[in-house]
Amino acid sequence: MTRFSGPLRYGGLAALIVGCIGLLLISAVNIVRIERQMQISATENMTWIFGQTQIEALNLAAALSNDAEPTEVQLRFDLLVSRLNLLRDGPQWRFLSEAGLAEGLMGWRDGLLALDPAEGGDRAALAAHVAALSTALRGKASRVMSREWQLQSERLDSLGRLHLLALGTILGALISGAVLAALLIDRERRLIRSKMDRLRAERLERDLNQERQTSEGYRRFSDLIAHQVRTPLAVIDSAMHRLSRPGKPPSPEIIRAKAEVSREAVARLVRLTDTALLMARVDRGTVAPELACHDLDRIAAAAIEDLHGSVRPLDIDRVILGSGNRQVPAICDPVLTGEILANLLRNALLYSSPDSEIDVRPMLGGEMAICDISDRGPGMTPEELAGAFEDFARGARHRDLPGSGLGLPLARHLARLQGGDVTLAPRAGGGLVARLTLPGAVTA
Repeated sequence: MTRFSGPLRYGGLAALIVGCIGLLLISAVNIVRIERQMQISATENMTWIFGQTQIEALNLAAALSNDAEPTEVQLRFDLLVSRLNLLRDGPQWRFLSEAGLAEGLMGWRDGLLALDPAEGGDRAALAAHVAALSTALRGKASRVMSREWQLQSERLDSLGRLHLLALGTILGALISGAVLAALLIDRERRLIRSKMDRLRAERLERDLNQERQTSEGYRRFSDLIAHQVRTPLAVIDSAMHRLSRPGKPPSPEIIRAKAEVSREAVARLVRLTDTALLMARVDRGTVAPELACHDLDRIAAAAIEDLHGSVRPLDIDRVILGSGNRQVPAICDPVLTGEILANLLRNALLYSSPDSEIDVRPMLGGEMAICDISDRGPGMTPEELAGAFEDFARGARHRDLPGSGLGLPLARHLARLQGGDVTLAPRAGGGLVARLTLPGAVTA
């Protein structure tokens, strides 16, 4: 089925509406015409008028023949004249003229007036004139009745045609209205169908984008496993192979060195696994922070202390806590906040030179509690800063360094769960400043 374009379809609807209104107007006009034609005007009922005139002529003739009192004769005379005068009025005279019956009537009237009893007219002549008038009226009355029946028949035929025309136009208006309603319903259905198709397309596009993101996440996670997991496993395998090599047993110094290397590799694998698992919990929405008022300075000190065992002692000595010996109250979960600071500290230690310091500075900034972690490493390019919080994102200069690419995204997710955030900014003089912000607590 052909579907018309918007302007053509709307033009058709407008034409249909105009046609429907036109048909209703025609119906209204015809109904008014029918109502008018059904009205019977008393002035046009010529049979009745002629009948009354005949009766008055007979009454006057009876009064004359019975030698009635002059007053009675004059009364009957005046009534007969009034009936004849009635025939001279516009509608009646037009009717008589159109029917060819007007000829002679006024002569009879004039003759009757010439014999007026009030003016001494001859009663015998008057009686003869009235008798002749009655005979003339009787002849014309039959012709008037015939003419009226003919006109009535024509009127009924006209009314029948008007009824049919009115019914036809009303039926046409109903059909047009039904077609208009069907078109409007069809248009509404098409709009709903179009909207549903658009919603389905948008939903499909979202699903496809989500599938692409998931697929890209799996690919990058596979790359991470291929590089970041295989490397510590290779280190452990090499250490075990060296310790189990046939021949002279290894010295205690070699055993300690290989054990230390293996422990570092295992710790690296454990951190990677813990980070991936925690990130998965965050994505599923199963991490619920327990918020309360805590000292951000003490949480930072505890995070630095927890680095023992996961980094070298020399690296711990590089971290400088600039607390200022004052509390920094924050509304937070100390466990999640400690995880955030641990991630930011490991990044700072990993990407800065071994002989540079890492400054940790908790402080208050308006209504927020802040902890800045500043390193003196190579920093990031604007492009790297823009994508630093994407899952598995690694800078091109840092791909050979150990790391999962999940530390910064995880830190930001955990901060936002507590009403805060994690941001990165270049450090004046080189390096990077990672800032943790959390809602501050009002102290008395």
